[in-house]
Amino acid sequence: MMKFSTVITAVACAAGLLLQPGLAAAATAQAAPAPFEQPSQMIHSVANALLNEINGHRAELRAHPQQISAIIEKYLLPHFDSALAADLVLGRFGRHASAEQKERFVTAMRNALVKSYGTALLDFHSHMLTVYPTHLRPGTTSATVRTVLTETNGTRLPVDFYVLMTPSGWKVFDLVVEGVSYDMSYRAELAPQLQQVGLDTVIQRLAGGEKLTAPKPHPKRR
Repeated sequence: MMKFSTVITAVACAAGLLLQPGLAAAATAQAAPAPFEQPSQMIHSVANALLNEINGHRAELRAHPQQISAIIEKYLLPHFDSALAADLVLGRFGRHASAEQKERFVTAMRNALVKSYGTALLDFHSHMLTVYPTHLRPGTTSATVRTVLTETNGTRLPVDFYVLMTPSGWKVFDLVVEGVSYDMSYRAELAPQLQQVGLDTVIQRLAGGEKLTAPKPHPKRR
């Protein structure tokens, strides 16, 4: 069984950088107005849909882990704002990046994270996640959805989903696990490379299989 921090990384990798900007724009353009939905409802329904799919195919997915990518694309990608997450990860190194470079960066990050941590989703079960309801007024445009992930040994790990309202509904752009932002953690990790070799080389390295370090919660808070 994988460490629980790896399960969180699997969830967070989807939440940070998995939706290609072009797909996000298309979804936004085609979406019709919908009744106001609490962001906690979105998190809860997405988690349930994902788990229902995994529960029916755990053995098959363990035997063929490459199929996990399709499940992530189906259930998680429509609910994440990768364009904003990419801007946060790249920081100042993304200010002069072209749209094509950013799209390649998102794709490279997505593939690297799914390849490294996607199989950890198979260790994720419904009883591990508690989503606390939000009570927002219609018209609210940003929020934090507070959740708790519970380890098999009973340790409870606070995980906050940072969300923004878009024309196509709530989208997650960052996760904060015990005070650690995943977007900021990956920015800190990639910044030295971006400074030394530039964005195109970083994209090539990620596409070539370079692994990223999973952000770690603060031990003192556990």
